[in-house]
Amino acid sequence: MHINICWKRNEKTMYRNVMKRVIDVCLSICGIIVCVVPMCIIAIVIKLDSKGPVIFKQKRLGKGQKIFTVYKFRTMCNHAYEMGGIATRSDDDRITKAGAFLRRTSFDELPQLINIIKGDMAVIGPRPILPIEFEEYKDNKRYCKRYEVRPGLFCTVDIEYRASASRDLQFDMDAEYIENMTFWNDIKYFFKIIKTVISGENVYIEEVQND
Repeated sequence: MHINICWKRNEKTMYRNVMKRVIDVCLSICGIIVCVVPMCIIAIVIKLDSKGPVIFKQKRLGKGQKIFTVYKFRTMCNHAYEMGGIATRSDDDRITKAGAFLRRTSFDELPQLINIIKGDMAVIGPRPILPIEFEEYKDNKRYCKRYEVRPGLFCTVDIEYRASASRDLQFDMDAEYIENMTFWNDIKYFFKIIKTVISGENVYIEEVQND
């Protein structure tokens, strides 16, 4: 029994510290190769649709609460964040026409494949948030677990709630993910998340409130 427990613990540690990173890099390289043409098309559409840069850059909290720059396709008008923070509703007039589609399909997240290759992020993990968004939770030891690993392109909250989840729910699910992180769980979560993203549901808060 003791040997079995130690084996499982070592297996989990090996995946968390080594294999997960190897798999993330391989998947990201493959993703960029497959998506290079669609990403070029998206870049052109963004440029034609509105003024401003194609890529939106923002400082987020990463592993160990270290700040890094996250990359996304721009979905709002230029300098939109300075005008009113994060968009939480579909009727936000800062969201561009191209941006509405990109948000619905999560194609705006594709540039984060570069973040994964750089070592800033993982495929599956807690979503990176703004430093100020974690300020009121910084003394919560369980919620701080989300910074024991690299933030993810997708997280477990995406399976059902996506961006419509409350912070408390998101952080609870993040902590639970860290506590039970294994290769097989990541495989399971990956396919469930892809199914949710394809459905295009629960991108905004009001979509859950109106259910």
